[in-house]
Amino acid sequence: MKNLIGILTIFALLTGCTSQKMMLIYKTEGVEIGQNTSGIDILKKYSISKPITALRSSLSLCIAQELDNSPVVLINENYYGSHWWSYYNMPNHQSITVSGGETIKLVEGNNVVASAVTNYQYYSKYFVSYTLTATRNKNDINYLFSNIKQAQQYTGSSVNDGFENIKTVARAHPDLVIESLNKEVAKIHECLERQ
Repeated sequence: MKNLIGILTIFALLTGCTSQKMMLIYKTEGVEIGQNTSGIDILKKYSISKPITALRSSLSLCIAQELDNSPVVLINENYYGSHWWSYYNMPNHQSITVSGGETIKLVEGNNVVASAVTNYQYYSKYFVSYTLTATRNKNDINYLFSNIKQAQQYTGSSVNDGFENIKTVARAHPDLVIESLNKEVAKIHECLERQ
């Protein structure tokens, strides 16, 4: 009996350490799941449509004003602290600067293609880069996000690998990535309806 309890305890610890797929992301409307070269599920695309109630500004102007494609600095630092206490960073002078560039890439007819970066906070700061294709239709605007990747700003003593595909596991926070993309849509839509 003691052996069985010991085996079950070890099994529980091992399975608790592995990151499980976030099933919620598979049920989120507008999410398209793909696979990376290793066959692991990743967040491939995300689309959402918003109705047009009153269009007071141009789509390309609002995208240029509201989205940001500035360079980001990703840092590899040693730190002391925990999720509950302040972090004390001890720089080791290893960082990656990921170039930004022009936000608007193409304006053609009712379509605007842009590249941008946003962020969210989950104990540490995460940057999310993406390509947005916004299409103005008669009654709505469709926002299609592709090439979605993320990077953690501070990776502690681990090497900072820069922007990577977003896996569908809980530790990759695909739900927070979608939330940050929805905030980008909200900013554009508020600009379009602003007087």
